[in-house]
Amino acid sequence: MEIYLVRHGETIENSRKTYYGSLDCILNENGVNQGLILKEKLSNIKFDAMYSSEKLRARKTLELIGYNKNIILDSRLNERDFGCFEGKTFKEINEEFKEEYDEWMSNWKGFTPPSGENFYDFYVRVKNFMEELKEKQYERIIITTHGGVIRAIYCYILDGNLDYYWKFASKNGDITKIKFENNYFYIDSIVPLV
Repeated sequence: MEIYLVRHGETIENSRKTYYGSLDCILNENGVNQGLILKEKLSNIKFDAMYSSEKLRARKTLELIGYNKNIILDSRLNERDFGCFEGKTFKEINEEFKEEYDEWMSNWKGFTPPSGENFYDFYVRVKNFMEELKEKQYERIIITTHGGVIRAIYCYILDGNLDYYWKFASKNGDITKIKFENNYFYIDSIVPLV
């Protein structure tokens, strides 16, 4: 099986550098253009299945690539919910939630933002999606999702080592090709949009 992971196009929140996992914002003009570039790059590939996060930015990216029917929406592909940190920059979180910020910095995996989701729970739901994918009989699929989800998938492939989360970037429009062969996932390539 070949799995094409695509990070959604840019949003206004991306350009503001905020944490916005559960906010459902739209692509900005640059994000729409990135979707059209992705369409051109992926136009010669036939996919057996199309998966997307439930979030509008991921669904719209998949539509721009050329798929708007038979899309499988899966909540496990949603970005991490940052709770009361949503829509705020790193600096704003530090200023407005100093105690929570300090706890987050000392325990980034286990800390749960108020009304949000901790990293362990986030990782487990992404892992569950990947485990279920092993049972599918697809030849080639595309998944439009979020940077955090993609990096969590990298951790899963790298023997569940969560510290690898910080060792990779995932930019808007990047394409990661993963293969599943002989009951084994591996990262075949990571291709930047431009």
